[in-house]
Amino acid sequence: MSVPLVKPLKSTPMKNTFTWAACAIAIALASCGTPTEDNASTEASKKEKPQENDPVSLTGGRYTIDSAVSTVNWKGTEITGESHVGTVGIYKGNLEVIDETIAKAFVSMDMNTILVTDEDMSDRAKERLLGHLKSEDFFGVEKFPDSQMFIEGIKEKDGVPHVFGKIIIRAIPQPIHFPVNISEEDGTITVDASLTFDRSKHDVKFRSGAFPDLFPDLGDKLINDDIELDVHIVATM
Repeated sequence: MSVPLVKPLKSTPMKNTFTWAACAIAIALASCGTPTEDNASTEASKKEKPQENDPVSLTGGRYTIDSAVSTVNWKGTEITGESHVGTVGIYKGNLEVIDETIAKAFVSMDMNTILVTDEDMSDRAKERLLGHLKSEDFFGVEKFPDSQMFIEGIKEKDGVPHVFGKIIIRAIPQPIHFPVNISEEDGTITVDASLTFDRSKHDVKFRSGAFPDLFPDLGDKLINDDIELDVHIVATM
């Protein structure tokens, strides 16, 4: 493209829960260069490892995600250390409990609800960045209005529950796995998680080091490929 909607990033600068992330959001401004094959699947972001807890026995049945209180926060970074943050809305989803554990779940994020929430940015700068994130350079929201996450099961790893499934952004599915915290109280299940996804695996190419033919010699203009998501899910029967 000739002139990006975002100026060359000069930087300015889910008791238990189930937090999982879109949006592309950032959605799209995040990452750590070109991942290894093992990292091709989404991995838990490098945050404090969830505390080991006794397994939670959940009440069987089908639960509907409450979009009014469930949240997804995103963070994208540049090679310089600069970052941008924001949110993306969950507009529908459900999870199914079989044999006292989450057997499967589905979450859909409305990419049109992406917001930039940097505290040190002017409203005008936020609007410009938001427009760029929604453009074909990043998430192509007009053509790809939603992103989905499918959870296909939970396995314990080092005493911590991990979910396994796939995330779909720009209609491109990629495998994911990440640790979660899960709790239930009075018929409500809460899930919290932190994870990352590699935007380059979903054809989000703008200023990515994974596409040297398109963006040679990026230098300090490189935008990392890993986008961090913090997801908080609240679901009721």
